[in-house]
Amino acid sequence: MKQNFTVRQGALDGVEAFLSVARHRSFRKAAAELGVTPSAISQAVRVLEERIGAALFVRTTRSVGLTEAGERFLSRAKPAFEELVAASEVARDLGQRPTGLLRLSVPRAVVPLLLEPLLASFCQAYPEVEVEIAASKEVVDLAAEGFDAGIRLGQLVAADMVAVPLTPPFRLVVVG
Repeated sequence: MKQNFTVRQGALDGVEAFLSVARHRSFRKAAAELGVTPSAISQAVRVLEERIGAALFVRTTRSVGLTEAGERFLSRAKPAFEELVAASEVARDLGQRPTGLLRLSVPRAVVPLLLEPLLASFCQAYPEVEVEIAASKEVVDLAAEGFDAGIRLGQLVAADMVAVPLTPPFRLVVVG
């Protein structure tokens, strides 16, 4: 099987340029908004039109208007593109601050010694993180049981785990 070393052009290539031209009814204003040259906008729209197989704009020397195909494409592409932008912002926000459930498996003795003093300040610093602590005498398989991390005695750390020293003899063990 022959390997391809280029990425196939996607269905979204040129859509942002199209939407900007449609909004401004101007290739020049769209280029200024997106920080590129009018030629780059024109080429992006031309490639999009070729891929779609229909002209999206009626261009004259003085004006730019949408064709019927352009109107229909705009009505479907605009909300879809806005949704993709919103999805990107949500993902970026999640990547910049911790959120969600943090599951910890710890020995019972660790809770009053290490966790209680830290838990209130951690929850205050990261209010969007919900902490679930499973305190037990048994050593559980962190990955198999769905834990994010665990605290273990130094000698009980599996070879394939990442361990960070805490107060001796304990280590924080992180899953994958």
